[in-house]
Amino acid sequence: MFNLHPQYRKAWVAAVLILVLLTGGVISIPKVHLGLSIVWLKAKGSVPDVGWFDLLRMGRPGSHFNLPGLAETSNPYAAIRNPYGLPEDISSGSALFRAHCATCHGSNGTGGAGGPSLQHRQMVQGDSDWALFRTISLGVPGTAMPSSSLPWLNKWRLVAYVRSLTVKSTKLSTNSTAVLNAKPVSYEDIRSDDAASESWLTYSGSYNSRRFSPARQINPANVSNLRLLWMRQYNTTDPSIETSPLVVGDYMFVTVPPNRVEALDVKSGALIWFFDRELPQQLAVCCGYVNRGLAILGSKLFFGTLDAHLIALDMYTGRMSWDVEIADYTNGYSITGAPLALKNLIITGVAGGEFGIRGFVDARNATTGQEVWRFETIPHPGQPGTETWEGDSWKIGGGPTWLTGSFDPKTNLIYWPTGNPSPNFDGRVRGGDNLYTNSVVALNADSGALRWYFQFTPHDVFDWDGTEIPILIDGNGAGKQRRLLVQANRNGYFYVLDAETGQFQSARAFAKVTWAEGIDSNGRPITSLDARPTKKGTTVFPGVGGATNWESPSYSPVTGLMYIPALDWGGVFYEDHADRHQGELFLGGSFEFFANETSQGAVRALDPITGEVRWEYRNPATNIGGLLSTAGGVLFGSQDQTFFSLDAKTGRELWRVNTGGRTVAAPITFLYHGRQLVTIAAGHDLLTFGF
Repeated sequence: MFNLHPQYRKAWVAAVLILVLLTGGVISIPKVHLGLSIVWLKAKGSVPDVGWFDLLRMGRPGSHFNLPGLAETSNPYAAIRNPYGLPEDISSGSALFRAHCATCHGSNGTGGAGGPSLQHRQMVQGDSDWALFRTISLGVPGTAMPSSSLPWLNKWRLVAYVRSLTVKSTKLSTNSTAVLNAKPVSYEDIRSDDAASESWLTYSGSYNSRRFSPARQINPANVSNLRLLWMRQYNTTDPSIETSPLVVGDYMFVTVPPNRVEALDVKSGALIWFFDRELPQQLAVCCGYVNRGLAILGSKLFFGTLDAHLIALDMYTGRMSWDVEIADYTNGYSITGAPLALKNLIITGVAGGEFGIRGFVDARNATTGQEVWRFETIPHPGQPGTETWEGDSWKIGGGPTWLTGSFDPKTNLIYWPTGNPSPNFDGRVRGGDNLYTNSVVALNADSGALRWYFQFTPHDVFDWDGTEIPILIDGNGAGKQRRLLVQANRNGYFYVLDAETGQFQSARAFAKVTWAEGIDSNGRPITSLDARPTKKGTTVFPGVGGATNWESPSYSPVTGLMYIPALDWGGVFYEDHADRHQGELFLGGSFEFFANETSQGAVRALDPITGEVRWEYRNPATNIGGLLSTAGGVLFGSQDQTFFSLDAKTGRELWRVNTGGRTVAAPITFLYHGRQLVTIAAGHDLLTFGF
């Protein structure tokens, strides 16, 4: 039909591609810019491994191949992701595999006549979605692997099935060709890591939980030059990966939902080994199959499981060293947070506040997994604090401990935040302050003995867990230099406490608050009389998600500012009676979110002593992900699918990139052979940026 000279044929295809990429985007300047950027990259030969017609198909409105990532990196192997990864796509891919591939590779990819096994292995031609698509489409010259004439969509469904073969395992898989030769990590290494920029050895970057790096290679003058170096894609069904990786030498260790641990090569993101935990079919989890990270000590990695076990793995091989049950998962217990490693102890909390558990902080011997001590966040009769629970309500008191705490080696105190009482919204059945819920408890690291506590929200009826990260800083409090603990709390107030004694210093609202008129001189809220859930519903600011949540804050000793992922939104809270049944939700009411257009997310920079807002950065989207500050004067953060950097002094935006997936986890930064890199989990991917 079109008998054109090849030179003009390319021009015609490019013109059609431009029109298609701009369809539905003529009113949206970003889409126009994206379409032109991709066409320009292809026209100048920057993406030779992607054909014009493949770009045409991937650029159709409603497609989700992460073309923004391709425009940023010019690397299809790192950027392009397969959007056809739903269970029905994998099922279709399985049928296609049996019909077209099983003769060589076996019916389940276990290997056959002329074809290798595809299970639990790295692909010679590349593991990424685009590498697999090209291999299926073009074949492998010089081998028995032919090119495929299957329809385009069917090839992508084959990609989904083949990728499921590489991860579908409940046991250890080790890459025998890789040699992991990282040095063991000592307690002193972690203790001094707040002054080092090469590694990232604990969840918040250091025991003081500042999520600050002394690395200064990336700065406001050059951060806009950051480019995606590699992307690792996952087939998890959860909306987003929430891991905060650890980095030791040339190696990165990550957790992936539901309970997978991987060792990766920092340079390329290539898999070295993985360990998958086999989970029971029925689990009581409130908020998805979440795992936020690991701890490391010596040559062992430690992580918690959704069925409430704590597991130690050999760092070099991924083989399990020990596995201990922390609690009975059938009662609603789980572990979603990263443990904390110190001395020869592994400290973990538990989740399950929505199921009527009784929370605790647990310390285990790092060598054996044997229990050393346990602090119960809900006291029982005979212990201090029981009087704050009416009747027998302490038996199902809540008080989960689901986010990682902080530690001060000088005072030998662990600071662990606690969550809501149970049931969440019906306070009539549990009169009193309900200690030690919605608090921070300071515990002796060797014995677990309580040194002090501070309760942020006594008798909480809004599910405002106090589990936000507590940060240790040095500053002037009450007229003298002292060690301070600061926390931006979900209830909307920013608190300053004496870290040695727990003495209240100050509190100031950092977001819109209507449930309290202020905080008194002892740190107790002056609550509004009508601020409680009712049968008809009560409107309160902040909403159930709080004015901030688990997404990490950051503190920079360079700028002297505290950075908060903040949210101004409200909600409607309803009260109702609930009976507790083992392993079932025990809420005592419900809630409604306000519409997104009434909500505003922001990064707010606070004076850490006074709580005064120095600057704020807003975007139209609501949720703000975790934050990271550096000595280079850059603050990294995210909002929905955008990963950005700000000037840490002023809040001015310096750089942004579309990640292609919802981003809530906090980024980390480290040095690889003298080169500063930044890694963040976004959607179903792990992305690493550098120059």
